[in-house]
Amino acid sequence: MEVLTGLEKRAGKRPGRLKNDANSRRTTANIPYELLEFVRRDTYSLLVKGYAGTGKTTLSLTILRTLKIKNNFFYISTRLSPKQLFIYYPWLGRYADVIPNQDETPPLASSSSSQRIGYNLSSFEDARLDEPESLFERITNQLMDVKAPIIIIDSWDAIASFMDKEARLNNERVLQTWRERAGAKLIFISENPTDTTLDFLVDGIVELNQKLHDGMRIREIALTKLRGIQIKKPSYIYTLNKGIFRSYNPYDPCDFMFTDSYNNNNINNSINQTERLRRGSPIHTSSPTQDHHVPSGYEQLDEALGGGFPKKGIVLLETQSNIHAKITLAILAGIISNILRNDNPVIIEASGGIDAKVIMSYLRPYLPTEHKTDLVKIFCIGTNDELPSDPAISQYQNVGNSEKQIQYFRDMIIKTRRNYPNKLLVNVLGMAMCHRIHQYNEANGTDLLSFIGATADLTLLAVRHHHSTELNLSEMADVQLHLTSISGTLVLHSVKPETHPYAVVNDRISGYPALTLESLV
Repeated sequence: MEVLTGLEKRAGKRPGRLKNDANSRRTTANIPYELLEFVRRDTYSLLVKGYAGTGKTTLSLTILRTLKIKNNFFYISTRLSPKQLFIYYPWLGRYADVIPNQDETPPLASSSSSQRIGYNLSSFEDARLDEPESLFERITNQLMDVKAPIIIIDSWDAIASFMDKEARLNNERVLQTWRERAGAKLIFISENPTDTTLDFLVDGIVELNQKLHDGMRIREIALTKLRGIQIKKPSYIYTLNKGIFRSYNPYDPCDFMFTDSYNNNNINNSINQTERLRRGSPIHTSSPTQDHHVPSGYEQLDEALGGGFPKKGIVLLETQSNIHAKITLAILAGIISNILRNDNPVIIEASGGIDAKVIMSYLRPYLPTEHKTDLVKIFCIGTNDELPSDPAISQYQNVGNSEKQIQYFRDMIIKTRRNYPNKLLVNVLGMAMCHRIHQYNEANGTDLLSFIGATADLTLLAVRHHHSTELNLSEMADVQLHLTSISGTLVLHSVKPETHPYAVVNDRISGYPALTLESLV
């Protein structure tokens, strides 16, 4: 079936090239760097493949958003009406001309925006009931009149299914030719990843898929082909959170390390520094007698856990063995900062190769004032290192045998609780202390862990993944978190209770890692 009537009728008219506009300016990208460089070109054809539900429509709309295309585009939809697009992607209202409906009252926050606000939908074509001839006519008009620098066909399968193989190949070749002559950009969306008909014609191919990884649903974009672009990383993890496609670059361990750009000269500015470090998280003011949860400082995690970590509970943070210990420390610093900002004391075991000086370098900017250094109590066991002369470490002990270590730790908890009777008390322990507690219990027939739980308001256990099975920490934990690396992206996942995973995003501020969590949905 031959349907290229529009192209044949107007074959004598040669369109002019599109003008270069604001698209070439650098923007905050939500898409992989290589793909961003590709879509910034003046002309190209891109094939987006993926099964249903992988986010192909979201990616195509996010490309418009990333390039700041608010007009001069043409979106052909064979599956959803334009009004439905604005319902499912409410942020589109900022990227299309909004026409207030004067006949209706202002919309309620909970009401559908498409029912209260009209949109200039001239750039969106409802092609659900159209025949291929009319669709090709519209595409031809756009190419010949240079009305749209970007034409998105969502989906190409719905059009191609009406054509036989020979007609389809011929039509696809002609579209490519006139796309190049017009200096336009074509984005084809296909829901059949196994169909390779277009692969050799288009300039770029990306494929979206989702997979299970240790019980987590992880979305991944594969950069199969991008002509003229060096593909340094062939795949990225991405999310469709809030109806926006966002991929994540591989993490750099150096970005999680402390640098000395924040020094003793600006300790007095620690409160303002803390606000900048934690600017994306709420300030919680929970007291031991008012709430059943201890907020983690990561808002999305708190929501998934029903308000935060359970008070009097044990939180197990297991880190994949190939992740640097200082990255775990940066995660813990985000939790501890929320404890310290409300003048709550924290007892920390220096272990896992991280000494007290390093711990304090991560925590110092979070201390509320210079005069409340006794909020942080760090103890180190089993070494002969010289004691650090740090005024922020009010109680540091280099204690020797296990029994003395346990006794010292117990006394520290009792003393801290006595000094702060109306505050939250949090313990942060490593695997070494967990083993010593276990050995002490075995030798003395006591339950020191129950004592810790009854005395402290929260106990955080930070261990490396695949720890010894002699002590099953998973059984004791009320919350079990896994920190792992997937395709170069740091992912935090609660396996008890089960939540969806989160990408760990790092925005360094004044030499410090400042972490937030973003839902991978």
